This record gives sequence, C-alpha cells and structure tokens, in this order.
Amino acid sequence: MTSYLIINATLVDAQVERRGSLRTDGERIAEIVLPGADLATVAERHGCTIVDAAGRWLIPGAVDPHVHFALPAGGTVTVDDFASGSRSALAGGTTTIIDFVTPGRDQSVVEAAELRLAEAARSCCDFALHASATAWRPSTAVELRECRDRLGLRSLKLYLAYLESIGLFDDDIARAMQTAADLDLTVLLHCEDGVEVTHRQQQLLAAGDTGPSAHPRSRPPEVETAAVVRALDLAARTGCRPYVVHVSAASSLAAITAARARGQTVLSETCPQYLMLDAARYEASFADAAAAVMSPPLRTPAHGTALREALPRGDFDVLATDHCAFARAQKDLGRLDFTRIPGGAAGVEHRLALSHTLGLAPTDWVRLVAQRPAEIFGLYPRKGSLEPGADADLVLWDPAAEWTITSAADHHPGDHSIWEGFPVKGRAEKVWLRGTMVVDGAEVTARDGEGRFLLD
Repeated sequence: MTSYLIINATLVDAQVERRGSLRTDGERIAEIVLPGADLATVAERHGCTIVDAAGRWLIPGAVDPHVHFALPAGGTVTVDDFASGSRSALAGGTTTIIDFVTPGRDQSVVEAAELRLAEAARSCCDFALHASATAWRPSTAVELRECRDRLGLRSLKLYLAYLESIGLFDDDIARAMQTAADLDLTVLLHCEDGVEVTHRQQQLLAAGDTGPSAHPRSRPPEVETAAVVRALDLAARTGCRPYVVHVSAASSLAAITAARARGQTVLSETCPQYLMLDAARYEASFADAAAAVMSPPLRTPAHGTALREALPRGDFDVLATDHCAFARAQKDLGRLDFTRIPGGAAGVEHRLALSHTLGLAPTDWVRLVAQRPAEIFGLYPRKGSLEPGADADLVLWDPAAEWTITSAADHHPGDHSIWEGFPVKGRAEKVWLRGTMVVDGAEVTARDGEGRFLLD
C-alpha cells in the first residue's frame, strides 16, 4: 500500500484550521507534520508519495449516518444498491455510510440484519447499520440484544409514521425505547403522526386532490412537530437517548430546543433539502413535483431560513441526507394517487458541496458532516478525525471550485436529480479510504466489496 505525504494543506477538523502536512502509513494517519519541517526528508525516510495540496483543505472523510440503499418501498426498490450508492458517496467525499436493517412485520430482527449484512458486503466504502423495530413481539428485546452483542449494532430506528407497514403505536414505541435504554442504543426517530397523516391523505383523495401538490398538505409542519413532542416525552419517560432524524420544520426544532432546556439529552439531524429547497417544487410538472416527494416534505422558505440560522448555533448535531433514490418511472407509480409515489431523493454524493455552499465556518461544517455523526454512532476517533492513529479517510477539498450539479455527471444510476442545475461551491478533488486513494477528480476507483463493516 502506498503511503502519502500530503503537503501545504489547510488541515480542517471540528476543532481547528491549521497549516501543515499529513503523512499516512498503511491504513492509518501516521503524523501531522507542522510547517518548517524538511518535507523532502520526511517523504524519503518513509517512502511516501507526495501530494501537493496548496490552496486546498484536507478534511476527515465524511460520515453519512442516514442513507437507504437497496430499499424495498411502495412495491419497488430504490435504484441504488450498496455498490452504486457507496461509489456515489465516495465521489462526494463521504467515506462511511450507515444504512438500516428494516425487518418485515413477522421477521426476526436478527435474520433481517444478517440478510442486510450480506447485501451490504458489496459496499465500496466503510459502513455500519442501524437496527429497526417494525413490530413488537415478546422476542424483539432478545433479538435486539443479539444484534448488539453478536452483530455490533448500536442504534435502533423507530417510525411514528407508516403505521400500515413499519410504524409503531405509542405503547410499542415505549417498549422499544425501554429496551433501547437497557441496551444503551441510540434511538433514531422518524417523527410524523401516522394516524393524522392517514386521515389527511384519505380526505385529500376523497376530494379528488390526487397530485403531488397534495403531499405537503397531508404532512404539514404541525404533524411532524406533534410527533416530535410525543416521541421526546416517551423518550424522557423511558430514559432512552433520542435522535430525531430529518428535521424539516422550525416548530420541530423549537420543540427539541425546549426539551434540551428542560435538561433532556436530544440529538438532532437535518438534511440539505430542508435547508435549500422549498415547497414551491410541488407546483411544478408531475415529474418534477414527484421527484421532490419525500417524508417529511419540503417546507415553505421560512422553515429553511430558520433551520439554516440554527446550524452555526450548534442546534443540529448532524447534517445527513436520507438518501433514497428512485427513477422517474418508479415515481410515476403514483401518477393517479400521490400516496403511491415512492418517497425519497438522491443526495449522498452532494451533501458536502451543498453544505459547504451555505458558508458555514469550516470547523462547524466538519463537525456536522464528519465528527459528530462518528461520535454519536460509536465510530470516533477511528472515523471523523485527522489525529494520528485514525483511519486515513481523507478528503482533499477545493473550497474555491464553482460548478453546477447535473444528474448526467452523478455516480449513481438515477435518471434525475432534485438538485439538477443547482450551483455549488467546493468539491472533493481526491479521496482516500483507509489510506488508499479511491477518488481522483471525476474517477472513482474503489472496487465493489472494498468497504468494511465497522461495528463487528
């Protein structure tokens, strides 16, 4: 394996920006070389290939803890499998992803996890998995313990929506949370009031309101916020550690902030689409409106403004994607009924560029996309760090690059993008995964199956 000496860089982690150089040795970061050192001597002594990073930032490989590859949904399956989805992640500077185990109602969580691990073995980047509970049986607590002890899963996803398929009612949510507290699992919460969503959907369809513009009206901000309040109350009663995923509404963030003010530990996540896009997308043509159907839906601009303003305050722990990509033909399944449009959009490749475009302080940016997700899900300091001994997951970032997102240039197999034509600033120029260069410009050289399962 080639060792690298990356020189003349601005090293950026979640704590500090500093000038210097970084040397890798095998799969790990070996040392930070401070300015003034004889770099040629260092390179010769250790047999390093030199990469000149003048004018570039060197950051830790990013961690996206919320992606859905090879996900069956709405009678179809997302276009990305673990190979194509992880290749797309690497292209954008994400070297670690966390996907989900989503068992059927009558399926053992352990069985589902073993099957999911077999699917994920094709990943090009490193990966972990969250467990999910989609039903609560006498055996579920035992299954979750086995997933933790034998398979290394350290988190649990619960849905307050989708009650007809994967969601749970409050009594079972509370049982799952109590088990999570006993097992020290972080509890990821999809917060939408499933009963209210179903009621609104039925009303809209009965009135002949069948197009994508009905989608945000079936899931307005108050439906999300009510579920956030309820879920955090249950979390406080059971003593579990809640993590609210894909926060889209200012009122939901306010509920999280209020819970923290009461002394409750609450982790929170938002996504670029809720910061930079808005509900006007649902008034476009069917194809473009359906492309933006996701849950929770895009909101009015005021919500995006409030969420963006919260980022530098530290109100959000993580900026993830909820990557869940479908082709146009799959979205077309709901042409006559908006509730049948598969929900989700691609995002894993462009998370870093989109969030960098927001103009965050570099250390805040790295905190949101790399260090905090690694910390929360037990991967730090192996991941999300530039410190010696960490995995040499590195991104050489050009902060001045200006370019426009096009689906034709994306590395995943989708045929459209909600970010089509969106101008961004900043780009991953080179990416290393555990010391191996896997991205060089537009070329991704990582091989299927090169990624490692991190929690085994």
